Amino acid sequence: MALTLSQRLAGISLPDADGQKVRLGFLWADSPAVVVFLRHYGCIFCRELVAHLRGQEAAFREAGACLAAIGLGDRAYARKFRAETGIGFPLLIDERREAYRAAGLRSASILHLFRPATAVARSRARAGGHRQHRLGRNPFQLGGSFVFGPGNVDRYAYVSRTLGDNPDPAALLAAIPR
Repeated sequence: MALTLSQRLAGISLPDADGQKVRLGFLWADSPAVVVFLRHYGCIFCRELVAHLRGQEAAFREAGACLAAIGLGDRAYARKFRAETGIGFPLLIDERREAYRAAGLRSASILHLFRPATAVARSRARAGGHRQHRLGRNPFQLGGSFVFGPGNVDRYAYVSRTLGDNPDPAALLAAIPR
């Protein structure tokens, strides 16, 4: 029998921005969790997404879910990202892309930079006051957003197809069991 995505991710432990190890399955063991895989910490689209999530953080808490983000890069860059974006939810670091691979998240190509959808997303993010920062180690890594649990139950999966492709936070909130 094939493992669910949450089962494949549950045993992976990643450090947070302060160096504390967190086993991913702990996030959704007893309550739902919204887990967002960022492209890299400098990504304009990721900064836009976490700003929207930060704005809805109380609604996620009221629904009984925790938020967590996973990013690529080292601890210093993760801490800078956390400070610049003002997020209070856990920010985990996956320098070896172990969780990204387990989640089946793909990479874009240089051609994605020239897609019309990317230009529209970039304009939207800039209009919202977001800017591109220093590129991460793998600037073509694509992201994804998931709702898991409680237990190893997959509730919602959104896998990005291009650079600026992020889910509406309302869809993530709607996937939380009540």
